[in-house]
Amino acid sequence: MKSDWIDLGPLSEFPAEEPVLRKDDAGRRFACVLRGGEVHALDDRCPHQGYPLSQGALRGGVLTCAWHNWKFDIATGACSFGGEPVRRYATRVDGGRVLLNRAVDTAAEVRRLVAGLREAVRRDEPARALREGLRLGALRLHRAETGLGSLHLAFEVLARDGAERAEHGFDHGLALLADLCTWVERGWVPAEEAFVVAAHAIGEASARLGPRGKGAGKAGGSSALARIADFELDEPEKVSEALAAERRDEAEARMRELIEVRGTAGARRALLPFVAQHLHDYGHGAIFLSKALELGERFSSAADEVLAASTVQLAWATADTSLPPFAATRAALARVAELPLPAPEGAAAPAAPLDPAERAAFEAEVLAGERQAVEATARWLARGAGPLALLGAIGHAAAVRLARFDPAWEQRLDAEVGVLDVTHAVTFAEAAAALGRDALPREAAQLAVLAAGFVGKLRSADAAAPDAPTPSRAAPAPTPRASGGALLAAAAARDVGGALAIARQLDGEGRRRAFAELAPFAALDAAVRPIFTAHAVKTLEALQRLESTDPRPDGAYLEALLAYLVPVRRELHVRRIAAVARKFMSDGRPPEGLY
Repeated sequence: MKSDWIDLGPLSEFPAEEPVLRKDDAGRRFACVLRGGEVHALDDRCPHQGYPLSQGALRGGVLTCAWHNWKFDIATGACSFGGEPVRRYATRVDGGRVLLNRAVDTAAEVRRLVAGLREAVRRDEPARALREGLRLGALRLHRAETGLGSLHLAFEVLARDGAERAEHGFDHGLALLADLCTWVERGWVPAEEAFVVAAHAIGEASARLGPRGKGAGKAGGSSALARIADFELDEPEKVSEALAAERRDEAEARMRELIEVRGTAGARRALLPFVAQHLHDYGHGAIFLSKALELGERFSSAADEVLAASTVQLAWATADTSLPPFAATRAALARVAELPLPAPEGAAAPAAPLDPAERAAFEAEVLAGERQAVEATARWLARGAGPLALLGAIGHAAAVRLARFDPAWEQRLDAEVGVLDVTHAVTFAEAAAALGRDALPREAAQLAVLAAGFVGKLRSADAAAPDAPTPSRAAPAPTPRASGGALLAAAAARDVGGALAIARQLDGEGRRRAFAELAPFAALDAAVRPIFTAHAVKTLEALQRLESTDPRPDGAYLEALLAYLVPVRRELHVRRIAAVARKFMSDGRPPEGLY
């Protein structure tokens, strides 16, 4: 570090035990205190809101900001009450004059700011986290070309911190972070707002928690070369074996070592076979793996923590399709296991889409119920239909199902059912399609069966008479137009009918713009609790991706989003919580559900 000493004046002008202000030629301000024969110098601007520390009070080596009572140790800059520490500068006395070194030790400053950012997230203080993130960005260490701008490093710290401290592995806050980073890169939401939303979502879920731990490593020791040879032979399979046996620490440790050797591609290959076996945790197994892979590829230095967290989540997950209600799905998976699918040397190849009549008939079966959905999927796979083509149709059916949700479910006191349950069918279908593109043919086929069964299983969530007919693929194309802000205004006013009327006038380009127009509403305004914000963001992103990859897109995706996003949703149903608890203590039976 190159020194940059400046003269602050004669020592005789620094009164003992009293803060004084000194400035350099550029107007930078320093709060200086002579104590014990040494001059201590701090940034004059309080790191909280910028009020002058030189107007504060000194007691026992602690300088207190007069505005909000934040307290700083003048010997270290540490904050003992308030929030982040203040920057401290080296000084010396030479010839009776006080000299100050303005040079910043960049490595030490990065460590200080990262520690402060992580502490802010641990305490769920998003405003403080953003300030530290902006200070980190001001060091200009990020690549100029990154789409996340000066907050790139701060977002990366969020990813690593959230993954390290997620108690039971990858969670909604990290999934939200993945989508918000994408939205910042597209220009859909400002980076600062996105950072605050993500920091609060991660901070709330893991407030005050320390690092989860690294898992127990493999027994025995070996050289790096021998370890690489082991990985090439059998390590990916051993991750799935450890997960299946619920050897969580082993699975996590193996995943960390696998990433060290093979990166995110190795993690994908190791976890796909396990994820394709069952619907895990209401779809979150595949959804979170897809988002973890996105984060790992975006922030390579955090990939080990992010994908280790995904592995931990899978290790704790419930295999929903192993439960009695999913007998039809298990039977279809058994049939698919016997099909002569293409050889497993490469990923599932893209397949030609179903023709309009075939697709409409298939989607009708998917929407009819679990048994019809999985039997139709197995039948089409047996005929040679590509899993990715089927997943595209299933994604469209999931959007239709979401648009049909009966809000009466959310008013009932005897059932723990809400619209978020149905959004999972959409996000799982999109995640299955994303994972399926890099999956082996049989894995992609299994994912198609799971997605179809999930959409079909949620049939009882439908309203008895949907408010609007399912969009027709034979309908004439709407007149091209943009909403001109009217759609966002209708959403902000919570006018579902008005929003749907505007959406039905949009062509494909208008719908594409509508997703971008609604993104800030989903991320910043639609909900209060982070769990609801996370679902709003990931559902919008999933529906937008499904439409963008649909060879014959229609209005179903945008209409599903509006039917879900625009109504005011109860985020804490106290009466329901109490009623379900009372009923359970009375009869010992589970509440009403969708299956």
